[in-house]
This record gives sequence, structure tokens and C-alpha cells, in this order.
Amino acid sequence: MELYLSLSAYGGVSTREALTVFWQAGIRHVELAIGPRPDADAVQAIQDFQQQGMVYRSHHAFVWGERHQSFNLAQPQDWNYFQRMTDWLADLGITAYSVHGGHFPIGTERAQAYANFLENVHYLHQLCQTRGIVLGVETMYPTLPTSGKQYLLDKASEVAQFCQDAPQIKIVVDLAHLNIWHHHSLQAKLQWLKLPSERLLEIHISDNDGRQDIHSRITPHTWWVSQITQFPPGVPIVLESRLNRLPVSVVQQEYVEAQRLVADIGLLP
Repeated sequence: MELYLSLSAYGGVSTREALTVFWQAGIRHVELAIGPRPDADAVQAIQDFQQQGMVYRSHHAFVWGERHQSFNLAQPQDWNYFQRMTDWLADLGITAYSVHGGHFPIGTERAQAYANFLENVHYLHQLCQTRGIVLGVETMYPTLPTSGKQYLLDKASEVAQFCQDAPQIKIVVDLAHLNIWHHHSLQAKLQWLKLPSERLLEIHISDNDGRQDIHSRITPHTWWVSQITQFPPGVPIVLESRLNRLPVSVVQQEYVEAQRLVADIGLLP
């Protein structure tokens, strides 16, 4: 069991600055993600820290160069980017990559967005598979009515449908996202932690206000803390709490507290 810290936790600075803070905090497991400022040094920084012993996973539209490439898998895609990206992951030896299901404007056809997503994610899975990369798709969350868009996989029935439609692709359970599943019981939320361990790519942890995905820091009152004995052993955990521009000591404390939380039930040594 490994505990990773997401690069999204320390956004707004360069990749090198964020990784330097993580390294000084004693963190050696990092998930590449959106958050750092794109710059020409990003790839070199990632490689430099890997040579020192940092271990990476990667998530969605992560920053890996001078320009950031956002994408939405619920729409048709230009696959040249994904081929270059998965080649780069393979060259770096990264073997786990996860994505969002995608989003669509409120008032448009959800079925078409889901069909686009399925086509895209199956092709992405083929790219990953031929490069030795395991692909996962993340559980999403209902948006506020004022947002103008909806996410796919924002409810249990659609996640279950996806599990049937793509049994070869793993699931990423985001517990902060499940906190926004207001029309689901506690048991319905926890069922996703009861999938066979081999079906789960990773578990994302942070907190929020139950309305928006604000990636706030974990407290004793965070909804899943009392349910942590439900966590399956052997599935990597990714900490996503926002720590932007906080000192090394605070980053280290948040990471150590998360380590202690899962170590208390034997998930970590």
C-alpha cells in the first residue's frame, strides 16, 4: 500500500518548486496532476526527482510540458496528443494513469456524451495497454445548477453501467466526490470500496463542503474517516487536499497525518 500526494495539492507554482517542497517534506510518492504552472522545465524537473528516487503515478490532464493540454473525453478527441502522452508515460516508466469520464453542457444529450466517452476511453485503454500502463476512470460528482455542465459517472447507476461496459478498465474511487452524492445512502457510497481490489486503481482522499469539490484538508469529521476500516488493502491512496504555498512543515504534517490515519488500521506499515 502506498500513499501518494497529488501535484494538484500544491498548485500555482512550477513543477520543480512543488516537487522540491514534496521532497523536503520527505514525500517520495507523487501523482502528476493539473495544478503546477506549465513551463519548459517541467519534464526535466520530473525526471530529476525520479532519478533521486521519486515514484510517480499520473492523473487526467497532468502538466508535463511548457503548455497545458486540457481534454474532455465526452467529446471527440485528437488522438495525436494521447499517443505522445502515453509514449512519454511509458518512457518514464509510469504504469498507472487515471482520467475523468468527461462533461457535457446541461440541456444536451447525456447518452451521446456517454457514447463519446466510451469510444474514447476504449481507445485510450488500447494505447495504455500496449505501453504497459494500467488505466482507471474516476467517480465524479453532481455539479451545482449554476455550473452549466454535468459530469459523467456522477451517480452510482452510471458507474455500475460503466463497470459492465468496460470491465477491463479499473475504477478510481474519489471519496470527496462521493460526499456530493446527496441522493445516495452511506451504504451506496461505500459499495465502491467493496469492488474486488484488482478492479480498483486507486482511492482519492480529501474533504469538501458537500456542495463543491474544493479539496479541503481532512478533519476528524470528514465523512469517510469513520468508515476507514472499509478501505480495501493493497489499493494505493492519493491525497488531494489543497496545500498551496504552505510551508514544508505543513505539507509534511498533512501527509504524515494521512499516513497515520491509514496505518492505524493496518493499510500502511
